[in-house]
Order: sequence, then structure tokens, then C-alpha cells
Amino acid sequence: MANLESLFTAWLEGESLTEEQIRLLESNPEYALMMENATKWQQHSLNYQPLPVPDWDRGSCMPQTQKQAVYFGSGLWAMAASIALCAWLLITSPEQTDSQLLEQVAKQTRLLESQQKQIDQLQNMLTAQNDIQQQHMYQLAKEAIKTGRVERQEDIASVLAYIKTQRAQDQAYLRMQLNDLAEQVDGRPMPTVANNVEY
Repeated sequence: MANLESLFTAWLEGESLTEEQIRLLESNPEYALMMENATKWQQHSLNYQPLPVPDWDRGSCMPQTQKQAVYFGSGLWAMAASIALCAWLLITSPEQTDSQLLEQVAKQTRLLESQQKQIDQLQNMLTAQNDIQQQHMYQLAKEAIKTGRVERQEDIASVLAYIKTQRAQDQAYLRMQLNDLAEQVDGRPMPTVANNVEY
């Protein structure tokens, strides 16, 4: 029995065994099952391939700060153009009356206020869009975490099944050793020392 164990350990560590030693291991049902399980796990580890990362539009989930800066900058340009136009009107048409100039300044002021309202609306829309994108990112993160948990549970279940199988094999092996020891001590079989019952 100890010889089979050392042969199995050598086989697991990758040492080369003769065909007779391999046949000896395969003829024992306990070691044949352990060799089959070890071969399967080695095959799984050799054939493991990581899953590719999905291709998705990352730009749709990130805030677009550059667009916001463009909209904000356009308001400044409009205000500067209005001031320049007012200054040009004051310089080039001195014959216009004060009432006409005041009327043009009032129109420019209304135009500036209207543009400022549009800029505020665009900024509110951008803020709302950023909130929606953050909610989408949160949902994606939740889904990724949930998927990871399911995969971990499946991995844990397979490891527990493997440990349970190994434990049953170890218990069977210990029962066989105890029965062999009892036979050697007494010279006759003693089934009462260790019954072959799985727990």
C-alpha cells in the first residue's frame, strides 16, 4: 500500500514511471480514480483561456467635459462680440441720437440675456446627461459584481465537491490501512476495528 502511495506521488510530481508501475496504479480502483481526477484537473489548467473583455462604447458612459467647455466658451465669445459691436456703433455713428443708441444697447442686452439662458439650459442638460451616465455606470458595475459573485459561487461549489471526493477517498484509504494493520496484529480479519462505511 505504501508502495502505491509513493508511486502515485511520483506520478503526480511528473516523474517518469515504467509501464508496469502505471498498470499497478491503474489496477487499484482507488488510485485509478485519483489518477483520473488529477488528469482532469491538469487538463482544465492547461486548457484554461481567459475570457476576452467585451468591446463597448466607453465614451457614452463618461462625462463629456470638453463639450461643456465649448458651450461655456461660446457664451463668452457672444458677450465679447456684443461689447465690440456696441463700441463700434458708438465710434462709427456719432450722428445717431442717444435714444437710438439706448435702444440698440437694450436689444444687445436682451440678446445677451437670451444667450445666457440658452447656455444655462445647455449646462442643465449636460448635468442631467452626466447624471444619467453615472447611473448607467453604476448599473454596469452592479452587473459586473453580480456576475463575479455567481462565478465565484460556482468555483467554490466545484472546489467543495472536489474536497468532498478527496475526503471520501482519504477515509476509504485510512479504513483500508486500519484493516490491514488489524490483520497484521491479530493474524485474522477484524471487521469490527474499522467498518467500510462512508460518513
